Formats: sequence, structure tokens, C-alpha cells
Amino acid sequence: MTHFDYLNHYLKTHFLYSKQTIKAYRSDLRQMKKFFVEWSVKSLQAYFDQLIQQYKPTTVMRRYHALMALGNELVRVKRLKKNPMKQVRPIIHQQIRQREHHPLEEAIQTIRQITDPTYRLFFELISQTGLRFMEARLLSIEDLQFATLTLLVRHGKGRRLRTIPIGERLAHKLQAFLGGRTTGLVFRSVRGQAINEQQARDALNQQSLAIRGRPLHPHDLRVSFATHLYQTGDCRLLEIQRLLGHSSLRTTEDYILSQDTKLQHVINSLSA
Repeated sequence: MTHFDYLNHYLKTHFLYSKQTIKAYRSDLRQMKKFFVEWSVKSLQAYFDQLIQQYKPTTVMRRYHALMALGNELVRVKRLKKNPMKQVRPIIHQQIRQREHHPLEEAIQTIRQITDPTYRLFFELISQTGLRFMEARLLSIEDLQFATLTLLVRHGKGRRLRTIPIGERLAHKLQAFLGGRTTGLVFRSVRGQAINEQQARDALNQQSLAIRGRPLHPHDLRVSFATHLYQTGDCRLLEIQRLLGHSSLRTTEDYILSQDTKLQHVINSLSA
């Protein structure tokens, strides 16, 4: 079995990645195979040198991080001794973040108008804890500690466990929602399986479009949570990094959006 065959099989059976992530990673593998790229520093570096000339920086950076993750998996199962991606020159795209900001309070008010109680509480949890979509989807009742108002995240990236706090009101909502259940997934379908990924995303997106006239995605809630903690909660980046389960502080910094930046207005005034 080649590295490509193994990784394709790994992605098909890996339940921690969302369908969107799996689709993107498999596309990256096909592209890599199409250009006969080997898992070596020389071959990968030449590949990314070529990509920089042909694609947008965001596309190249996404593919860079995808192959870094897949290379780490090959090392984990001892198919490679070292991940060659770690020796490929890092790709850095310097830009001013002007991504649309979703104030957390507004996002939470939108979520609370979702009619389906499971999806409503699911996204309330994400918006108030910063959990990744799949971390919340796979959360078990056993991992909720109501006595200490904490929850254990077992399914984080990089197999990292973390314990994070939850608010009292949210804890009461979760207890009422469980209705005496003590085992299994917190959020489940009528058949007892994990909630449907696409239906959950659609519920959030459609509610936001109806109320605010613009889409809202699960990852936006995670970014808004980090931004709110930094700007309003006066939390340190290191604290936010641990809450979100990031391996790098740079990733956490990239999540922080500025509500006060008027850069575009300033630039516009100069060109008036």
C-alpha cells in the first residue's frame, strides 16, 4: 500500500474530520499524485514553489497545512521517520485581516431563535465554549462535569485532551436537555447517532440569513468567541489558546478580529 492509498483510507475512516475537511484533503492528495509529488523535502519544496506561482496565497497556505497534517499522520503510523513538510520553507501570507466580524452577543441571539432544540443548544455550546464543530458533535455525556462546571474535550486536533469551563446557565440547559440520560452522545439524532453534520450547518446558516441577512457558519462562532474573550473579557492570548486547543499561539492570534479597525475607511479617504 502506497502512502497515497493509506492516506485515502485514513481519511475515509477518520471520524474527527468534517466532511468538508475530508473532501478538501482528498482533493489535495489527488493534486499531489497528479503532479507525481513524493513525500520528500526536495519534491514537496518544488511542488509548493510551483503552487505559489499559480494559486492564491490562501489556497497555497491551506494546502500547506493540509499536507503538514497528513505528513504527521504518516509519521504517527511509522510510514515515515520524519515529516518532510517540516523542512519545507514556511509559507507566510502577510495581510490585514478584514474578514467580516460577527459580534458574539448578536450571534448568540440568532442561535437562540433556531426552532430545533438540539441544534439550538448545540450551537449555544459552541458559541460559549469555542469548541470545534466535530468536538461538540462527538461530545459524550460522561465528559460533562456539572459539579465543577467543566467539560472534557476528548476529540481535539492532534489527539490533545483539554478541560474547559462552562457557564452555570449553559450547564442548567444541558442538564434539562439530557432529561436524565447518563451515557452516550450529548447531541444525537432520533436513531441515537451523532447529529447530521450538514443539517446542523444549514439550520445555523438559514436562521442567520433570515434574521441578519448574512450567513453564519460554525467556525464564525469559534472566531467570535476568541475575539470576545480578547476584547471584552481581557483574556490573555495564552488562555485563549488553551481554551481553543491550538498548538500554536500564531493560530490563536489569527482568530482575533478587530471591531475598531477603520483601515478601509482611512484608505478610502486618502484616495478621495
